[in-house]
Amino acid sequence: MEIRLKQNKLNSPTIYIQAVIAVLLIQLVHKIVREIPGAINLGGVGAIATPIFAGLLVISIILLILRNKYGIFLGLIAGVWMIFQPILVHIIMAHPDQNGIWWYPVFPWFQAILIIYFSSLILRNEKNIERG
Repeated sequence: MEIRLKQNKLNSPTIYIQAVIAVLLIQLVHKIVREIPGAINLGGVGAIATPIFAGLLVISIILLILRNKYGIFLGLIAGVWMIFQPILVHIIMAHPDQNGIWWYPVFPWFQAILIIYFSSLILRNEKNIERG
């Protein structure tokens, strides 16, 4: 059991992990303040899926605080989802933004790109550490 825990432990410097936690926190606040109320107003599957992805962000943050590698993978899943969510809601389902701002999806896309970028930095650094 102890060997397995060591395999899942992040060995990267704390600053890498803090960067990912910071962008995950920004996205979590965005979901709480903007996306969850909007999804509830729209109803349907989004009213369930958006809080689930907010919970995924919380779990990812907690795992990263504990330096667990699974936090990175959950964060990456949330980041990839954030790229597709505005496309699904605003383009495919044709729901305009709550305030009618057509360029609003740029904000979640930028947050998603940052999450994916900083997570990939950690994964790359972990590979370098394992190689020695």
